[in-house]
Amino acid sequence: MSQPATAASTPAPAPAAPLQPPRWIVSPRYDLGFFILSAGLTFAFYGVYRFAHHLGFVLRGDSILITYFLFTALFDQPHIFQTLSRTHFDREEFQKRRSLYTWGIAAFVAAGLGITAMGWEAELLVFAALFGSWHIIRQHWGLIRAYKAVNRDWQPVDNWLDGLTFYVGMVACLFNDYSDIRGPVVVYRDLQARFPSLPPHAGEALWDVFLVLLVLFGIRQTWRVMEGRAVNVPKILLMAAALTTHYFVFFATATPFLVAEALETVYHDVQYQGWIMHYQRRRFPGVRAVAAKWFSLAMLYGLGVGIIEVMGLMNRGWALWLFVPFTMLVLYHYYVDGLIWRFREYPELRALLAGGAEQRLSAASASTSSRR
Repeated sequence: MSQPATAASTPAPAPAAPLQPPRWIVSPRYDLGFFILSAGLTFAFYGVYRFAHHLGFVLRGDSILITYFLFTALFDQPHIFQTLSRTHFDREEFQKRRSLYTWGIAAFVAAGLGITAMGWEAELLVFAALFGSWHIIRQHWGLIRAYKAVNRDWQPVDNWLDGLTFYVGMVACLFNDYSDIRGPVVVYRDLQARFPSLPPHAGEALWDVFLVLLVLFGIRQTWRVMEGRAVNVPKILLMAAALTTHYFVFFATATPFLVAEALETVYHDVQYQGWIMHYQRRRFPGVRAVAAKWFSLAMLYGLGVGIIEVMGLMNRGWALWLFVPFTMLVLYHYYVDGLIWRFREYPELRALLAGGAEQRLSAASASTSSRR
């Protein structure tokens, strides 16, 4: 008859692997500054709008125009210019889509001039704003997926819950502003556009669904903590920042069209600047101060275009015809940006931009294995 196993002969349970700290795309300070906490600019620009009547010595004292000029000249147009470092300065990419980066730009500008000649410039601006909102949502989601990648946060339940919570919440905010429009969309003063509106309760219904998803999302994170598993903190912070700013712009406040565009987009602009500077340093390591040079050129471009935009809005004569090509370059940026950052088509780009995070991830895994 065999003897029962003694306590001394029972193998001790393997120690649980220590939880790894959250991993970032570049570094905690860089990511928080450019990708997450820059959401505070949305609230800062709302403050600029509210107090702009004290700055009446410029732009006829128009608080809308003051807010929009600061936004477009210092943030939005500079980020548009930065796209050229990916499409035209990168020789390999330029050769890949040469026609799109030459004749394609010309076609966009020609289309914009034709639309303006037909008197549809207001509709063009509203369409650009809607396209831009979708572009912003997609950029936020791209960064969320980057945080999921570097933190190996790929469980199916998390993938579904992250995507549904984010997209339903963001679209619910947007729909709330573009539903039940009973008159023309006022772009600026008498520049107005008739635009089909969504059903009155579209935003509210989606918001109810979002609240349910948000509760489930919170339960899921709590469950992960109870299981002793890591919580993807950078992902959660970015989701919170994006959803909070969209709620503030489209639910909590009611601002004129151009101001709402500034509030929604300025956070996205700084995110993009952070991303593109990370790309420039990685892609062109032999070019001295490459990111600083591109940023300086982008700011000069932004100031020039910002002046032209404001002149076009104030006078809408010959200045409007100068304004339109730059509007089409914005639309061109939205379209092209959806092509040039598809990591599944650019495996070398994934390795280039995520290289630092992946190296830290591999080193952490090796260190953990060596301690076992």
